[in-house]
Parts: sequence; structure tokens; C-alpha cells
Amino acid sequence: MARDSGDAAHSSPVTDANGQDRPLRILMTNAVLTGRSGTETLVRDMVLALRRRGHSVVTFAPVTGPAAAEIRATGSPVVTSLAPLSEVPEIIHGHHTGPTIAALVRFPGTPAVFACHDFASDQDAPPVHPRIRRYFYVRSVLRGRLVDENGLPPSRVTFWPNTIDLKRVGPAAPAPVKLHTAAIFAHPGTIPFANLIAEACERRGIAFRGELVAKAADDVVKRLDGVDLVFASGRMALEALAKGRAVINADRFGIGGLVTRQRLDGFAAVNFAYGALSEAASPEVLDREIAAYRPDDAAGVTQHVRRNFNSDEGARQLEAIYRAVLSERDWPRKIASEEDLALAAILEMFLQQNRIFDPRFIKLREGVGPSEEFHFAMGELSGRTAELAAEVRKLRRGGPFRSLLELLAGKNTRR
Repeated sequence: MARDSGDAAHSSPVTDANGQDRPLRILMTNAVLTGRSGTETLVRDMVLALRRRGHSVVTFAPVTGPAAAEIRATGSPVVTSLAPLSEVPEIIHGHHTGPTIAALVRFPGTPAVFACHDFASDQDAPPVHPRIRRYFYVRSVLRGRLVDENGLPPSRVTFWPNTIDLKRVGPAAPAPVKLHTAAIFAHPGTIPFANLIAEACERRGIAFRGELVAKAADDVVKRLDGVDLVFASGRMALEALAKGRAVINADRFGIGGLVTRQRLDGFAAVNFAYGALSEAASPEVLDREIAAYRPDDAAGVTQHVRRNFNSDEGARQLEAIYRAVLSERDWPRKIASEEDLALAAILEMFLQQNRIFDPRFIKLREGVGPSEEFHFAMGELSGRTAELAAEVRKLRRGGPFRSLLELLAGKNTRR
């Protein structure tokens, strides 16, 4: 069994001798740190924001890659095993079930918080554990998974919205008086109605650039340069708004609508992804939402997002929750027993060997394997097809090539 540490039977208070808040030792977990998925980017941003507030953060991910290297480059440790950690963290911030459980076993006296990011994924199944004192959900529907499906007390469940690092996003562009350019800002191939978007843009004299994210990139936010309107959801929508772009929420389900100041709180509650509650994509819906753009309102949305959804504000909120948890009671600082250490190591082994973390899967995620290459190629083809379709429609309306097109189509009956 775990035993109390010989040098301190209880954790030190959250304030120093002068009554001032002191820095905390935080352990953050994530299933993988290899690319730029939503949680990987979130972890990167929050680690840096918490460190800017003076805290010490170690990140644990069973499988690592370029994303981990990016965090390490800032001077923040990343480990693939918990065994070498000699300092006991004061709080565990868990993303994903497996690594969170491993951390709870490795540090048997440390309290934790857990963030749920998905309704269906096994990796986000909330571990019901007495030392997990708070459960976060990043969109409103996930509260049902925590409270209704798993019976967690509502008092321990709280909404924690996505945030973004403004230092990474950069300054916001001023809202244009008129929209001139548009593009899809999403993972390749995830918005299946690019042709409808291209046609809607053409009707309003907006140049459509297809899909911006055709391949994996170190920082896709840079691809927003020169684009006024984007079709996006989730974190990408939030990043585009902070960058000063107008955003129409769109995903594989359909159209959620133009993000306006009046609608902003509703979009934030669902993490900018209405999903199955979206309207089906149609020319009428797209025309209506594009026409709703107002530059003054767009500027107000950007200002609100940058003020309230930046990672520094998110870190401030997290710190308040961490301190509230640590103040609930004395948390004995325990040293893991040999059995605890062995069990934690076994859990780490299973996490690394599980199919979703298989090295072959990681290879595909990084764009090396044929399946991922095919996925990206389809995304590029989708965007290029939309561009070509727009050009063909222009030619068909008239001009020197119309007769040639009709002849090729067998419609020219002149002799």
C-alpha cells in the first residue's frame, strides 16, 4: 500500500508564509502528443499559459512525437512514463481516461480534475474516482455523459470552454467592409458540400479558395492570411474568429450558421460544433448566412473571443479550480508502493500497445502511411474540384469558350 511521505505527512498549503498564492506543481495527461488534434493543441496552449503564471507543469503522454517536442522546446518536461518522476505533483489534470488512471495510481495521494472532450469515445469515458474532484465538459451535450450516464454529482461538474493561445494565433485583422475571399478551414474532406459553398460564394462575388488545410501543417492558423470568411467548426472556428475572420459554422452534418455577437454564447456552449443539430446545407441556407455578415458585428465577435477565450484567461480559471480543490481538505502526500509502481507501469504498457496508440497508427496520423496520404489527397481533390467547377460555370455563362464547350458537349447544331 502507499504510505505517507516521511518528510511531510500532508501537502503544503496553497499559499506561502505571507498569505500569497504560491506556484503549484501540476501533472497534465493526454493520450498522445504527436500532432495537432484538438486536445494536443489545447494541452500545448495550457501548459504554456500555466507556466506564464509561474506554475511548474509536467506533461505525461504514453506516445509522443512533434507536439511533445514543441512543448519540450519551451523548457517544459514531457514524459512517456511516470516512473522517473521523483517530485509528487500537487494536482493531476487529466485528459483521456487511460493516462489519467495511470497518474492516479502512480501518485496515490494526489487529487485530480478530468476533462471530457467527446460523447462517444472510450478515451473520454469519465473515470469515477474519489480523488477526481472536478469534471470538466467542453460542450453542453457532454454534461449528460458525466451526470446522467455516469451519475457524477452536478456540484463536481463544470463547463470549461476551449481556449486559444493568442501569441500563437497572432494579431487580428480588421473586419472587411465587404467579403472578398472565402475558404474551408477544417480537416481535409470533413465538409462534404464544398461545391455548394463554392456556388454560394460565386453568387455573391466572393472568391472561393477551397480547403486551406490540404496537408498536415505545423501551424495551420498561418493559412488564414488573405481570407475574409471561413467555414469551420470547433477549435479551428475559434482560432479563425480570434484572427479576425468571419466564420460560418459548418461540419459534415451541415450549417450551424454565421457566428454573430448575439449567437456567440450559444456557439461557445457547444464548442462551435452544433453537429447533428445543424441545418442541412442548401443554397438557401448558405445565401442567408453569408448575407448576414456585418463588419461591426464581426469586429465585436473577434474582440469578445480574444478577451474571453484566450489561454491566459483559461489558465486563470483553471488555477482557481485547482486551488479550490486543494483547499477542500488536507491531501496526504503519499509515496507509491512497489505494487502501485508496478500497476502504473502495466497501465502505461497497455496504453502504448493499445491499437489506437499503435506505432503504425501514429505513423498514419503523421501523414506517412498510405491511408493518411489518401485522406489528404481526397481533401485536396475536393477543394480543387470546387475551384474547377466554379471556373466551368463562368465559361458556360458566355465568352469565347462557350461555343467550344457546347461543341464538346454535343450541343452545337450549327453547320
